[in-house]
Amino acid sequence: MHLKKQLLHLYLLEIFGSLSLTDGIWIIFLIQRGFSLVEVGLAETAFHIASFFFEIPSGAIADLFGRKKAMIASYLCMILSAVLTVAAWNLPSLCLAMVFTAFSYNLNSGTRDALTYDSLKAGGEEERYLSVNSNQRFLCSAAVSLSKLTTGIAGRIGYILSYGCNVVFCGISILLIGGIKEPQVTESQKNRAKFSFATIGRDMLQQLTGSFRFLRQRPDIAIKMLLDAVIGCGGTLTIFFLQQHFSANGVSLGQIGIFLLVVEIGGMAGTKCAAILARNIPFGRLAGICALLAAGSVALTGSSIPALSVSGGFALRFFSLILETATSNEINRELPSDQRATLISVGSILFSIAMIAATPPLSFLCDAIGTGSAFLSEGAVLGGTAVCLLLLGKKAFFPFTPSSCEKDTAVSAGNRRQ
Repeated sequence: MHLKKQLLHLYLLEIFGSLSLTDGIWIIFLIQRGFSLVEVGLAETAFHIASFFFEIPSGAIADLFGRKKAMIASYLCMILSAVLTVAAWNLPSLCLAMVFTAFSYNLNSGTRDALTYDSLKAGGEEERYLSVNSNQRFLCSAAVSLSKLTTGIAGRIGYILSYGCNVVFCGISILLIGGIKEPQVTESQKNRAKFSFATIGRDMLQQLTGSFRFLRQRPDIAIKMLLDAVIGCGGTLTIFFLQQHFSANGVSLGQIGIFLLVVEIGGMAGTKCAAILARNIPFGRLAGICALLAAGSVALTGSSIPALSVSGGFALRFFSLILETATSNEINRELPSDQRATLISVGSILFSIAMIAATPPLSFLCDAIGTGSAFLSEGAVLGGTAVCLLLLGKKAFFPFTPSSCEKDTAVSAGNRRQ
């Protein structure tokens, strides 16, 4: 495997796979077409319900049949989703489009991280994963930022042409995946060609039971995944409704694009800082700081003053991306390669559960009391939940290492008992 070429394709995939003309305006597009904010929230809930049921099986598919195949299927689902979204005429048809969007995300989430880590492992350079993953997330955030900047363009050309451009980006992504070499670091990965549809049920059951057995033995990893999922949920929902928050406060489409770009720059800065901070600050301390500051940032985002709202969004993306990048590095070092994509998918399914639980009530609050007050309430709940998880998993986040004096005391006590 030519590692430098492999990483180049993965970096380019982060760019083209994350570009979307509709990213910063799709809610407004739907509202302009006659959908209510509650219906949009219900469609988002359908997305996460579908994701809940398909997330872990999609990770098993990637582990059993190859990460390249799973990623190509992901972008084919995204193309179908774009077509269905353009054609949607009522809530059920919109939900169907969101289901295929979920399938696309499921097949991609975890798969790309697993492919990256095993590519480095195959080249004997897995210690580079933190910096490589940081670069990937930076490029992804940069592409998302560029997408936000095109909000004004998308508003001018309309939703049909905008989704058409998304289809083109998906096509380029599929071509890039074709140039990636499938890493094979275990015997099971080398024998993937021997898997058949006749035994797929048995193979997937073994894959899933083995993965859950691993998590039962390592609950610390599950708790770290859960904290990342909760903070990710809060950040996603806030950005999800932020475009509507700006619109309700009289911000034009062109300005919304610029404001959302500034917010995404926070994510770009977070991914670059994560590599430095994760090397110099213990994971538990870094995770606690980022989780609590992200929760406070959600509350600030609800300000009716655009400058404060943008500052809150910037800080939210900054701290949540540091946490996400650091958590990915922390858990990938501990995961077995044969089950890597499956286990990473567990983190994604925890995120889906959080989104299913949080989206309907937050949608209702945004409609009933306005986005500003809803964000304030969300920040308080998010902060309280983060504190509870940090206390619940304090042994996972803040491992206690006795000092030499304490060790000597313990030895002396043991000698006295003898």
